[in-house]
Amino acid sequence: MSLEELPKNYDFAAVEKRWLDQWDDSDFYFEKDSKKPQYVIDTPPPYPTGKLHIGHALNWVYMDIIARYKRMTGFNVMFPQGWDCHGLPTEVKVEEIHNITKNDVSREEFRRMCRELTVENIEKMRQSLRTMGFSVDWSNEYITMEPYYYGKTQLSFLRMLKAGYIYQDEHPVNFCTRCETAIAFAEVSYYDGETFLNYFDFDGLEIATTRPELLAACVAVAVHPDDDRYKSIVGKTLKVPIFGHEVTIIADDAVDMEFGSGAVMICTFGDKTDVFWWKKHHLPLRKALTPKGTLTALCGKYEGMTAKEGRAAILEDMREMGILKDQKKIQQRVGGCWRCKTPIEILSERQWFVKVKGDEIVKAAREIKWYPEHMLQRLENWAEQMEWDWCISRQRLFATPIPVWFCDECGEMILPDEEDLPIDPTIDKPKHACPKCGSTSFTGETDVLDTWMDSSITDLHVTGWDGSGMPPYFPAQIRPQGH
Repeated sequence: MSLEELPKNYDFAAVEKRWLDQWDDSDFYFEKDSKKPQYVIDTPPPYPTGKLHIGHALNWVYMDIIARYKRMTGFNVMFPQGWDCHGLPTEVKVEEIHNITKNDVSREEFRRMCRELTVENIEKMRQSLRTMGFSVDWSNEYITMEPYYYGKTQLSFLRMLKAGYIYQDEHPVNFCTRCETAIAFAEVSYYDGETFLNYFDFDGLEIATTRPELLAACVAVAVHPDDDRYKSIVGKTLKVPIFGHEVTIIADDAVDMEFGSGAVMICTFGDKTDVFWWKKHHLPLRKALTPKGTLTALCGKYEGMTAKEGRAAILEDMREMGILKDQKKIQQRVGGCWRCKTPIEILSERQWFVKVKGDEIVKAAREIKWYPEHMLQRLENWAEQMEWDWCISRQRLFATPIPVWFCDECGEMILPDEEDLPIDPTIDKPKHACPKCGSTSFTGETDVLDTWMDSSITDLHVTGWDGSGMPPYFPAQIRPQGH
């Protein structure tokens, strides 16, 4: 082409199309029988809830550089593309698009809507990755909502359950009352807000609280053992204003003598500190909030009000009774749901948990090379500071079903055979009668798994795990993560 024939303006769209038309995806396929040293990239699967954004583009550039460099230096490279489909990101997006909640349509219809949106978004994001020219190995693409994948999630659940790493129990958990589900600590986003610290007369003792709506759930009053103002009343009982039940004054060195009046009511539950005190002092459990965020029958005439409505009503009643002494505006760090931003509550609910073993996490982490190195220290700090086991159950719909039934007669837990996975216990039935009582009447678990149970096994999936022994290409050589 002569200089005169060159276009005056660079038409990037035409140039990109020409090269993409000549592109052969198979050039980037992982060769399973290759004698070359392998280099498997455990690509972090994005949530297909919209379009790719600049953060995706940046991270995939990093990964693409690594993949191309390793191919050029003689490695057999697997650069797969996965899609993390399940969980709140997709469900909340569907609720926003259709202006509904999960309770407004049938379980099957809601799941269909989630799947439809996911399929649509995967195709859009897939085309974006192709257009940007990333050397992805599309022969190893995976989609976590498909049976071939979530069957492996269920298999990992069953084996961890049988090995004693997973259990079911009632325990305080972070709970989003808008999404109506438990969430993990990693799914709590914190933001600064303004609220009132309310000073009131608690049967002759001044108490300051930001959560008067939890007064019905008060189970003790705590003071610092070195606080001279209160040493003489430790062990005495007080009558809870409005609700009338009696609680004991206890001493605990975790009380901040400088905050409020230095005396604090312990409620089940206003925050993590309440949980700590509740466990430490073996206090009773009083539930003032439902999973929908409304006040319970324990709250008497306030039953059915939202927490916000109940707070206003109780404060107004305190004014009329003459026991509300002062209110001060304060700044407060508030935990909210990572997807809908609703302030989380701590509720005591029956859930499924993974036992957290911080020392084993740290030991495994030290066998990995970290870039940058300080991220290892960050993980170690996180592992050493974990106080609760990981809550893996969700009261949602679009997620991997928990593969468990319960006998209607004796309550025995019934597990499926591994070869029958995947299953949906709300649809499928056990093959055998209850081994304990012989009943054939069962109820399937309606809770589903946290989407991180899906994405936690990507390394196993991309390296070829089928449930039998070590995966043929295990371990992956790198796991890139955004930050």
